[in-house]
Amino acid sequence: MSLEEQSAIDKSLQLAIRRSRIAVEILKRPSDDQTKYDLFQRLNAGGTQANAQELRNCVVLMINSNYYRDVRTAAEQPMFQTVVSVSDDQIEKQRHMELAMRFLAHSLVPYDGRLDVEEYIDESSVSLAQAGDAARAVGLINQTFGLLHEVAGGDALRRFENGQHSGRVGLVGLEAIAVGVAKNLPAIEALGYQPAKDFIKDKIETFWEQPEVATFTSPGLRGTVRIQRTVPFGEAWFTP
Repeated sequence: MSLEEQSAIDKSLQLAIRRSRIAVEILKRPSDDQTKYDLFQRLNAGGTQANAQELRNCVVLMINSNYYRDVRTAAEQPMFQTVVSVSDDQIEKQRHMELAMRFLAHSLVPYDGRLDVEEYIDESSVSLAQAGDAARAVGLINQTFGLLHEVAGGDALRRFENGQHSGRVGLVGLEAIAVGVAKNLPAIEALGYQPAKDFIKDKIETFWEQPEVATFTSPGLRGTVRIQRTVPFGEAWFTP
């Protein structure tokens, strides 16, 4: 735009700019992770708010950027996104990262019932980032979802009834099937390549017939109760 085309800012707007204040928050490098998280949440109170996973991503990134980037790369793989069945819109909202962090939390951090589910995922994500074992996290995602993808592709976590998979992928499939396989990976892989695939296929299909599974989706069931059912059951169910 040329100088001739520019116009002066309205006087009232000039006055508003002069009277405006810019808030500055100073976060020193040695600040602990909880302080960083509290500050980020406070700043997020204004403007367009980030969703729960976007907040979680930022906190994990601040704590351990290498860990965050490695987990993000694993969650962006086509085989992972196929198994968890995320749409482009869900990816935009970081659903794939949410499911990856939920999977890692349930697989690696025992739940004691003290926190609600979202707080548990938050704290688990922070503790795993602090530990910084990205190789373990990525390996668990790649091995588990690699096997599930080979066995059933995008149907691996879907309900199986009347000889076919149907419905959407929900948290029950993630918590009981994916986490169940993850918690038994060494024993499953020890079966051998084809026997391991056959074992997982049979266990996925018969999983949905078990009476206990009906209790995982009872109306009004709290998430805190559900994960105390799904995760232990999945671990036992996928034990060779």
